[in-house]
Amino acid sequence: MRIADRYIGWQVLYGTIFGVTLLTVVLILGQVFKQIRPLLVEQAVPLDLIGRFVLLILPFSLMFTLPWGFLASTLLSFGRLSSHNELLGLRMAGLSLTRVALPAIMVGAALSGLCWWLTGTAAPIAKEKSRDLLYDAVKADPRALLDPGVMHSRFANRRVYVERKDEEGILYGLHIVEFSSERRDAKVLGYMYSEAVDLYVNAEEKQLRLKLTNPYIERAAKDGELLIVEAGELEPVLIDFSGTRKKRHKPSDITNANIPAAIERSKQEEATLSKELAEGPEDLTQEHLDELVYTVRKEQRRQKELHIELHKRRSISMACLSFAIIGIPLGISARRRETSNGLLLSLLVAATYFGILLFAQKIEEAPESTIVTVLWLPNILCLLLGIWLFRRASFR
Repeated sequence: MRIADRYIGWQVLYGTIFGVTLLTVVLILGQVFKQIRPLLVEQAVPLDLIGRFVLLILPFSLMFTLPWGFLASTLLSFGRLSSHNELLGLRMAGLSLTRVALPAIMVGAALSGLCWWLTGTAAPIAKEKSRDLLYDAVKADPRALLDPGVMHSRFANRRVYVERKDEEGILYGLHIVEFSSERRDAKVLGYMYSEAVDLYVNAEEKQLRLKLTNPYIERAAKDGELLIVEAGELEPVLIDFSGTRKKRHKPSDITNANIPAAIERSKQEEATLSKELAEGPEDLTQEHLDELVYTVRKEQRRQKELHIELHKRRSISMACLSFAIIGIPLGISARRRETSNGLLLSLLVAATYFGILLFAQKIEEAPESTIVTVLWLPNILCLLLGIWLFRRASFR
């Protein structure tokens, strides 16, 4: 039986490698054109950046191409075994369908373990490094931080917009709006407009020094009055860009090993803020009270997002094993030699599977239990349907 195990196992594995390679190349090319093209065309970044970027997005791409490639390989391999009557010969030798399928199921379980490492360790680290890689390329020319025609939100509590820029680097039509915080309901503290801006870079201090021509400035005073300033020239206006990347990590950027610690920190922060909120509401201003309530809810949202992220990774990691259970009987029932039949089946199953996962991300305002149920629904459906199809195929 070892010969048959190796034969079936290697067929599934070789098909998976071919399918994953093809799908990954297509997916990576799409990401390269989407992420790298603006930097490559507009800022002339070095070509070696593309190679480094491809290596960094490879784990993220494999999260999706590995299950899909394995499913297509399983459907095609067992469809070929069935159509060539090789499966019939093994069954006549006294082997059950479950025993014949064992090598493919073991390959699926091993690939599920690999997916767990990709989704929980390799992909989060690679995503963070890829963002830093692109940011470092931009930071090499800080003037690119104020590209015209783009609403820039990377500066703390500010939104910056530039209408156009000439060949010498002079900016025209600079608009800067300053807010009280990053919240959606933040108050506008000031507005500044300048017809022309000469930009200098202080690399040591990591500051943009702006020389404004014909600036117009509005600023809200403490007493509520509006202060207006107009001048012929104004300098220097400083914008710090050293901390534009110092943001709290998103749940998708945190590895599995660090998620429990992140949840615990969020719970401690929530407890501290809730205690402050409960002990002295009468001593707090309404603005401070609103800020505390907002921050507590933000921490609660973060805990929910971290729990959901963990369940999403577990669900995606189970995809290969689930696809093995449903792909084997589907491949046998096809009983056709044409590869298009297996490819279409794999496309349908994978599209349904990942479509449900995408739907779970769209209902982010739903209760946590509902989102977790939707995340696990594809695996549950694959396992139940696969077991039922297995039983039908076993008694044929």
